Amino acid sequence: MSRFGVFQALVPPLCVVCRSNCDRAMSLCPRCMGELNRAPAIRRSPPPGVTGVVSCAPHEGVARALLVRFKFGRLTGLAPLIAGYMADQIVSGAPDLLMVPVPPAPGRRLWRGFDPAGELAAEIVRGNPGWRLAGDLLVRSDPGSQRGRGRATRLAAPPSIEPSGVFTAVRAVTLVDDVLTTGATLAACAAALARAGSGPVSAVTFTRRL
Repeated sequence: MSRFGVFQALVPPLCVVCRSNCDRAMSLCPRCMGELNRAPAIRRSPPPGVTGVVSCAPHEGVARALLVRFKFGRLTGLAPLIAGYMADQIVSGAPDLLMVPVPPAPGRRLWRGFDPAGELAAEIVRGNPGWRLAGDLLVRSDPGSQRGRGRATRLAAPPSIEPSGVFTAVRAVTLVDDVLTTGATLAACAAALARAGSGPVSAVTFTRRL
């Protein structure tokens, strides 16, 4: 056994949220997993242009902490866990859903080194054969970020998002994002998709700020 293997065997794995001991195959301890499983899904008040939106949990507690570790701790290995919860909330009889990640601000992509919504959308598609990913369908041109901006400012100055092409046939689309705050970004994405000739636009996020 290598030195790293010995280290793994001797040091118990820790929950990414509370840092207590957990099963080696899991990222969360039983207590944190239980809290996440009990969180109520939120299905109400879709942003303009979005026919329906579902969020797996309120942006608080374990769900919020898990998302923070993923986005700002750069723990991309958490993407399958988060995406699994999101996929479970998508209700559709269509076998060929088109998943479109909400594009990040260019500066944020460079700072993080990865695209959180893109990672989650790819994992959702990977676990559901027949669903397709359109990761480059939307382009965001403004260099800024919505983070830290108040609700009124976000709604008054939504991000600048444009389609990279047009739909050759009407197609229903599901937008994928990590968190829903005011809905300004989802509304801007829906408007861009409508200009490209898409069909109905729905959305799924992991958390929602209430």
